[in-house]
Amino acid sequence: MKQLEVHFVNRGYNTDEGNHTVPLISVDVNSVSGRPMALVKSPFGLKNNTLIAFYENNEWLCDLD
Repeated sequence: MKQLEVHFVNRGYNTDEGNHTVPLISVDVNSVSGRPMALVKSPFGLKNNTLIAFYENNEWLCDLD
């Protein structure tokens, strides 16, 4: 399985969970914003085991909020 380095933040609580290399499930383009997005497995053991990361400011970023 391919891996992707993702920066995890929670903008609601203004926390930075750091970068994690996580399994990549799929890559697509958001039909509204046109931004690349990736479906990845959560490194945090959350109920929903998948999260969406968007490519912004030259990195893959996932807002946990």
